[in-house]
Amino acid sequence: MNRRGHRGPVPVYQQIVASIKADIAAGVLKPGQLLPKEDDLAEQHDVSRVTVRRALAVLREEDVIYTEHAKGSFVGPKDAPQIRPPWPFEQVAAQVTELINSGEYEPDTVLPSENEMMEMHGVAKNTVRAAMDLLREQGLVYTVPAIGTFVTKRDQAE
Repeated sequence: MNRRGHRGPVPVYQQIVASIKADIAAGVLKPGQLLPKEDDLAEQHDVSRVTVRRALAVLREEDVIYTEHAKGSFVGPKDAPQIRPPWPFEQVAAQVTELINSGEYEPDTVLPSENEMMEMHGVAKNTVRAAMDLLREQGLVYTVPAIGTFVTKRDQAE
């Protein structure tokens, strides 16, 4: 405070801290939710990554967020289940599940080939394979080697 009792301008990093806290208070950001990446926050607030890092450091010090190496920063508390966007293979599996549930892919019919799935979903072969692995784990499809992957009959899936 200066002699007249007025504060000077609020530093930009503190404005980012206040913005993130306001989003948490409003429910825009929920406990366990992954925060946007530093680059995205920097672009959103039109600041440098250094400024964003300073704001995130303050939020960590205040236990508002926590950071996990190679995963990112999450809204606290640490024991909240992490909410993250689905991985590409999970997105493909969800789209195929939707097609199965809508009846577009009927029981005992062969699904499109890996190459067709790659083209349909715009993903790599490993992504399609991981999606099919997930669907097999969920009991929605089964694979006959050298023939293809088929939709499981509804009574078998349950």
